[in-house]
Amino acid sequence: MARRDAGSLVSKLRQMSEEGISSFFNEVMSNERLRKGMARAGERFMENKRSFDRNVETVLDFVNIPSKKDVRELKARIDHLSSQLLNLSIKVDRLIAREAPKTKPAPKAGARRRGAGGTQ
Repeated sequence: MARRDAGSLVSKLRQMSEEGISSFFNEVMSNERLRKGMARAGERFMENKRSFDRNVETVLDFVNIPSKKDVRELKARIDHLSSQLLNLSIKVDRLIAREAPKTKPAPKAGARRRGAGGTQ
C-alpha cells in the first residue's frame, strides 16, 4: 500500500504548480510521521552512498586506477611541492642578486683596445 501511496504522491506532484508543490511540502513537514520517514530515507540514502563510494574505491584500487580522492591528494601534494620550488627559486634569485655586485663583469676586449691604444 505504501508504494501505491508514494506513486500517487509523485503523480500528484507532477500535476501541481510551484504553489501546489510548496503547499505539499508544508503539509509533509507538518505531518510528524511523514517527516520522520523522509529523514530516515535521507539517512539510508547517505549510508548507501557512502557504502557505494567505498566499494567503487576498492574496485578502482584493485585494478590500479586512482580514485578522485587519490587524484585530489596527489594534486595537493604537487601544489605543495610547486610552492616550495617557487620559494626556493626566489631565494636562489636573491642570493644571485647579492653576489652580482661583488663580481664585476669583465670589460669587452674591443672597448679596452680603443681606449688604450687610440685608433687601429
